[in-house]
Amino acid sequence: MDIYAYFTLKASNTAFQLVFGILTTYVFLRILSPDVFATYILISAIGSYASLADLGCSNLIYVNMRKAYLDGNHLGTALEEALAALLTYGVVVLLVLFVVGALIVADVMHNHGVPLNLILYLLFWLLLLPWNVVRTTANAVDLYVPFEVIELMRRSLVTGLLIALLVGAEVREYLIAINVIWGACFLVAAFYGRRVFDEFNAGKSAIAAAVVRLYRDRLASMKAVAAFNVSAFTIYVFPYFIIPAMSFPRDALVVFDTFYKVGRFGATAYRVAGDAFLPMQTRAVHEGRTRDLMSSVGTVLAFQFAIFLIGAICLLGGSNWIFPILLNGKVEISQAIVLMMVAMLFLELIQLTLEVILINSGLFEPMAKLYVAVVTALGTVALVSYVWEVSFPVFLGAYVLVYGIGAILHVPLFLRYLGPSRAKPRRLG
Repeated sequence: MDIYAYFTLKASNTAFQLVFGILTTYVFLRILSPDVFATYILISAIGSYASLADLGCSNLIYVNMRKAYLDGNHLGTALEEALAALLTYGVVVLLVLFVVGALIVADVMHNHGVPLNLILYLLFWLLLLPWNVVRTTANAVDLYVPFEVIELMRRSLVTGLLIALLVGAEVREYLIAINVIWGACFLVAAFYGRRVFDEFNAGKSAIAAAVVRLYRDRLASMKAVAAFNVSAFTIYVFPYFIIPAMSFPRDALVVFDTFYKVGRFGATAYRVAGDAFLPMQTRAVHEGRTRDLMSSVGTVLAFQFAIFLIGAICLLGGSNWIFPILLNGKVEISQAIVLMMVAMLFLELIQLTLEVILINSGLFEPMAKLYVAVVTALGTVALVSYVWEVSFPVFLGAYVLVYGIGAILHVPLFLRYLGPSRAKPRRLG
């Protein structure tokens, strides 16, 4: 793998992802009212939440396939399981699209007169679920560069189409086009997938047996993986579903969406270095080279701290004009919320750096225990906030505090399982 080509592509994809996230808010608040935009936010949250149907299978597939690949073993079984997961998630997409689509058409979820638009927007987010299996498979066999090329083409086209909305393109035309782009990406992935299957002599006919292996024979591993996956996702997105039930101001959901996107922007930027070094880190863990692992972690942390400083300076020094422009002056972001954004960026620096190594080293069970504990604490925060009718800033501050405790606890967890005292080779599975 060409590490420099991969790093460049990853950085480019990250830039497009950040621009797309910013432009989504910027553009939609100029062509939609805040109430309609809030519905689009809810639809995207539902689509993203559907990724929980993965139950951590993609993580498990990666760990098993990566170990077999590094050991030089036959990959047929792992590839068949990846294809089984891809087809299973395709069924999940159709099921969620049907159920939520029915709620939209019935106006149980306010469709504002454009149910088809909301359904198309939901489909766009739902397709991230099967696409995650494509990413997992490509990364496990060091096909990082081809995958990132496809991703770069997809992100650049989708971002360009979003800009077209500002110059008169219709929302429905945009939504149809971005889903057509998804279809093209899956066709390209199918072309590469066929070549991979042929190269490693994997069969494609016994999909039913592969589904059974994936969801029955690996059940013991699946429980911990699913607990981690569901908890990790819930930590980030549960406020989307809690806030509407609270007695917060009408704009609270838009404020949290902005807070969430700033955090996701930071996480995406941090993953540039994290993902670029991951192949070397998984090899170091596999071969017991603790010193090399710790050195790479230090390098990644240094890179990410520079990103944090840039983000913190921009937020603290430019929030007075950044958010009014971004939100078209329709929603106010207070300085207290800005300070929470900065704190969140710093905490994510610690968590994401260590999380990616721990999970891709197969340490699902200890990570699941930590994340379930964090989710339980956040559930308590939500209950107390509802009963005591606390203000939105207090609720968000408590959320950041609990998240921060969980982030800091990654450090002793990492040192216990992968630190200098664990110099012997570990199994990835």
